[in-house]
Amino acid sequence: MKEHFEQYNMIHLSCKTALNKAGTLKTEGLLEQRDDYCYLKIDDDYIHLIHPILSAHYDIDKPDYFRLPEDVGAHISVIYPEENVTLNRAHIGQKHFFRVDGLIKAKFGLKEYFALSVTSPTLTVFRQKYYLDPKPNFKGQQVVFHITVGVRTEPDNIIIE
Repeated sequence: MKEHFEQYNMIHLSCKTALNKAGTLKTEGLLEQRDDYCYLKIDDDYIHLIHPILSAHYDIDKPDYFRLPEDVGAHISVIYPEENVTLNRAHIGQKHFFRVDGLIKAKFGLKEYFALSVTSPTLTVFRQKYYLDPKPNFKGQQVVFHITVGVRTEPDNIIIE
């Protein structure tokens, strides 16, 4: 079943423990690309240390892309495949810095995503070099730069046939 995102609902959450822990982690990463997906690879401790704090308050799972050793792991999405951009190879491996701004919960289709919202002036400029909007475009919706640390499927919205 293809997901259709009619609305992007974002709610700011308060969890000082999670934000304080995030404040102790490195705020830099390297640009990587897999197929047509460009992301900033960051310290996996953003998942290992923040997810347990949030899962004490919310029934959430680790993101799917963090389950297998060869998966992407902790990252910040920079350019989504549907944005149809081919990167210059010289940009792969570039270091960028970011700042954690807060904790958000965003609902897309049948899932809720728990994430740290981040800002990165250099990632914004990087996107603009490719004539893209300042914010990433995910399935037709502009989204903030973020680090997804947990996912929850809404049981009320699941249809079993």
